[in-house]
Amino acid sequence: MGVLREGLSLLPIPKFSLEQIKEAMKKLIQSMFIQQGITTIHDMPSTTEGYRAYQELLADNELPLRIKLYIRVPRDVDLDSLLRLGLQSGFGNEKLNIGGVKLGADGGITGPKAALYQPYPHDVYDFGLLNHTQEELTELVVKLHKGGLQVITHTTGERGQDMTLNAIQAALHELPKKDHRHRLEHAGNYFATLERMERMKELGAIPVPQPQFLHSFGFLMEYFYGERVKDGLFKYKTLLDMGFKLPFSSDSTGTQPEGTNPFWGIWCVVARESYDGTVLSPEERISVMDAIRCYTINSAYAGFEENIKGSIEPGKLADLIVVSEDPLRIAMDKIKDIKTEMTIVNGKIEYRK
Repeated sequence: MGVLREGLSLLPIPKFSLEQIKEAMKKLIQSMFIQQGITTIHDMPSTTEGYRAYQELLADNELPLRIKLYIRVPRDVDLDSLLRLGLQSGFGNEKLNIGGVKLGADGGITGPKAALYQPYPHDVYDFGLLNHTQEELTELVVKLHKGGLQVITHTTGERGQDMTLNAIQAALHELPKKDHRHRLEHAGNYFATLERMERMKELGAIPVPQPQFLHSFGFLMEYFYGERVKDGLFKYKTLLDMGFKLPFSSDSTGTQPEGTNPFWGIWCVVARESYDGTVLSPEERISVMDAIRCYTINSAYAGFEENIKGSIEPGKLADLIVVSEDPLRIAMDKIKDIKTEMTIVNGKIEYRK
């Protein structure tokens, strides 16, 4: 259907068939992820057809990498209806399985709509966006926790992060579980105060930052949020030093070509150079080897899969890549230019340059 907005007529958005969606997904997976050496992605399709497409690609032996699916609640499905199915994290097989449920505590960092305790510098009436009250968010997390589902929560602002941690704490009070691995998506990027990070550690929560954000808009954070955000930006070394098994993600399903490339992300955390050339908190640089671990074994841990993937060891899945250069030996600025020469999934060559 066409849409009218402020006197402008926008073209209708076509509805694609399941077959068209499958073909598009195959092309994206091959041209983007497989060719960049990515063998597992965590995804949350935005439509019923997206979930169905993955299942049919798997059945037709046309899924060249591994997918961990997260279901968005309450946007895509009613929580109680989902829980009545009795599904738990890990249901499925090594190629396609359920990771858990995705929630959203607050708005996006570049909106800027991250939820704050104090108003934005540019608008004294704007405190950001909250998607739930504390009571609502806690109820969702408690129910999912009891239902055996890993909870990953989008949260960028200080208030959103604290509300998410409050909800996890309430869930653990009702049902103590040491190894729940509930995640805060984007935590560690912003408002990463020592107190907040220590609380994550105490609760067993996992912060999931996105290295490419440091480069893309790290230099804009003070402009959006003022001086208060300065000391809590992209605290990757601090998190690793505190003992977190820190996973890195791209926050992208093919929309940011550079952002999905792990070697671009590795360069971001080693160089810490923002888009305008500013080097942000150089003391928070991490080593290339630590960055590789964040993209491999630590990310496997964030999906409860460190026993079958994330490192090259006997008995683990044969998912590995061959690259054009040794990232441990080349100059720092060359890391982002490393290319994948070969991608192997389950012992099968899925891509060769």
